Amino acid sequence: MKTRHVPLLLLAGLALSGSVLAEEAEIAVTTAPAIDPQAMQALDRMGAYLRGLETFSLRADDAIDEVLDSGQKIQLTKTVELQVRKPDRLRADITTDRKAREIFYDGKHFTLLAPEARYFTTVEAPPSIREMIAAVETRYGIEFPLVDLFQWGEDADAAADIQEAMLVGVSKIDGQMADHYAFRQDEIDWQIWIAQGEAPLPLRYVITTKDEPGEPQYMANLTWDTQAKPADAVFTFTPTKDDHPIAIVVQDETPATQEDAPK
Repeated sequence: MKTRHVPLLLLAGLALSGSVLAEEAEIAVTTAPAIDPQAMQALDRMGAYLRGLETFSLRADDAIDEVLDSGQKIQLTKTVELQVRKPDRLRADITTDRKAREIFYDGKHFTLLAPEARYFTTVEAPPSIREMIAAVETRYGIEFPLVDLFQWGEDADAAADIQEAMLVGVSKIDGQMADHYAFRQDEIDWQIWIAQGEAPLPLRYVITTKDEPGEPQYMANLTWDTQAKPADAVFTFTPTKDDHPIAIVVQDETPATQEDAPK
């Protein structure tokens, strides 16, 4: 088992305490389990709580690294506002440094709108949020932000991919106490801050992609309203005279199938 990195403040304290204490601390660290059961239990508790939410709104303020060919990192920011009413209503308003997108799902149709250009596409969709997300990603290559958080615990393979898990410590995020956990997998390292108390909501999320040049990082701060009850109109897109319908590109389909792509 490889020795874990010890926080700098702890190292400083050990240096003042002498070599004997340092050696004892080193033994304690190297013999700690690679996967702390407490960290895995915290993920399961968070996942169960999120899956149990029937309605909520969520704002995610995130930043992601874009690595140039020169190796220099450029940071791009994005704001995602989600409104959800399970099992079949979802609205997402996404604003980045470069563009804006709005997503509507009313249980029957999925609509993607570019509000600045006023172009939109509407296609038929499966009758649940989970099925819709999978179908849209597979057929059209559209990925939903933070979707892995809401599906945690449904797929046993996700936990099996974790090679290391640890409790880092306790943090305060926007005045709320949170437990800070760190995890390692083959291709990514990731951290999550989970609120203490009866509502174990994720408050911050960091992913480092290890198998890409420059190891770009993604970070999101999450603000929740679990009492939100959005109305039906929130999830339904009604085009105006200024909105223009366009076709959506189907991914990995034969030319014959593409002719049937929804307009």
